[in-house]
Amino acid sequence: MKKSKYNTLAAIHIGSELVSLQIVEYKDIEKFKVIEQLTHKVRLGEETFKNKRIPFTMIGEICELLKGYKRLMGEYGTEDYTVQATTAVREAENQAYFLDRIYVTTGFTVTVVDMPREIYTKYTAIRRTLEKEGIGERCGVLLVDISSGGLGITYVRDGRIKYQQNLHIGIIRIKEDFSNAQKSSLHFSRALTEYISSTIGPVRRDLEKESVNYFVLSGTETELILKMLGRESNKSKVERVQASDFIDFYGSLRSMNLSQIIKVFNIEETSAEIIFPTIILYQQLLALVPAREIIIMPNRFIDGMSLLHIAHKTSSEYTEGLQEELMSLIHCIGERYDYDCRHVKQVEMLALAIFDKLSRKHGLDGHSRLLLRASCVLHDIGKYICLRSHALYSYQLIMASDILGFSDLDKRIVALTAYYHSHLLFGGQNEGRPRVNKSCMPLVAKLAAILRLADAMDRSYMQKIETLNVSLKGSELLLKAASGKDLALEEWTFNSKRNFFVEVFGITPVLERTGGRKENG
Repeated sequence: MKKSKYNTLAAIHIGSELVSLQIVEYKDIEKFKVIEQLTHKVRLGEETFKNKRIPFTMIGEICELLKGYKRLMGEYGTEDYTVQATTAVREAENQAYFLDRIYVTTGFTVTVVDMPREIYTKYTAIRRTLEKEGIGERCGVLLVDISSGGLGITYVRDGRIKYQQNLHIGIIRIKEDFSNAQKSSLHFSRALTEYISSTIGPVRRDLEKESVNYFVLSGTETELILKMLGRESNKSKVERVQASDFIDFYGSLRSMNLSQIIKVFNIEETSAEIIFPTIILYQQLLALVPAREIIIMPNRFIDGMSLLHIAHKTSSEYTEGLQEELMSLIHCIGERYDYDCRHVKQVEMLALAIFDKLSRKHGLDGHSRLLLRASCVLHDIGKYICLRSHALYSYQLIMASDILGFSDLDKRIVALTAYYHSHLLFGGQNEGRPRVNKSCMPLVAKLAAILRLADAMDRSYMQKIETLNVSLKGSELLLKAASGKDLALEEWTFNSKRNFFVEVFGITPVLERTGGRKENG
């Protein structure tokens, strides 16, 4: 039998400290290997966080580096690629110019990844490695990912993402918040501990009742921590450290200033400035959620880039599994605001039956389906604050939540869908109502119109409809609802809500009850 051809993918990450290339050879999600890996140090984060701009000389340096990467890709015959930039580029005021120079110089189109998506991309690689190692299958795992500009904290238990929070207190940010004189002071350790403790205060409140077995760390500084612990690091291997050993290590370090750390551990000043706040941050998190063991991961953001790209190309089953994991976090957000679990599951079932019938002809893809599911689960959470204005509060609570794997635009679409499923979208947007950009107006309108009908079909919150069969006949969408109960309230609400659906899709939805006698009122 002829051996099937392997594909190649080039993943390029423009990070705050490194510009990295990874060339991967793959058949599917189970059969892939890295065949080339390069990194080049840059001071992108330091410059951007300090001046909010990427200097012209650095733009030129990065463009030349990317041209070299592109030549190497040509030698491997690699045409499929993904180039992504994270924190430093995300926050640069001259971002548009930077991206344009890269495109003009190299032909690369760069995706700027926002923080929730950045954390999620790395999380997928870590998650896969943990599965292979058999770590944390049925116990609490706290994943802590600290980068130059941010901190991601994700709590997983029994295969569910139960908590996720992203904080803008990355290592370079912390470094820039203190002067050289302050960092040399004998009071620096205590002041830095108090600074970090006050910043992560909300995490302490949210996780104080949770049980954590494994504390999973990732980031560029973990290799140096292992060295300071007297451990040989292997960049491709998972390292395990007893939490008690790390706490003892912190105890020996806490009374030192930067000069003493540099001398005792024989490390460079720039490394000490970064590693010291990292260690204090880990200690503070361990103090609020004690764990038995620390797991130090070799995975980087670029590993997640490759994994997600290959999964999207080759394995719908794996991608669906990732989506179900994301939905577990969406439900946890709903639980936080006392959502009606049975109602939202019913609305989701009805909405997806409509979506799946319309998706192909109306430009709705798998990602749109995920956004609709999230909107179904969260559309009523504003009732936690106020029944009368619940749609507005639903919008605000969704916008204020960290949703792992959802970009800022994704989150906004979900929030707008939740709001406009019960408010007029067309005919002018009044002051006080969330504005919808023209670019996302069509998608918000379609999702909101579907959600409006689905919500109407459970107006009683009694889940009367057992199944929904949807068929498209000319300009009518026939919805046959199997139910042995009286659907009068649902039918009246449905008919009052369907005009918006007609405006959006140009199709008239018709609800018809089947499958049993109506109950006498």
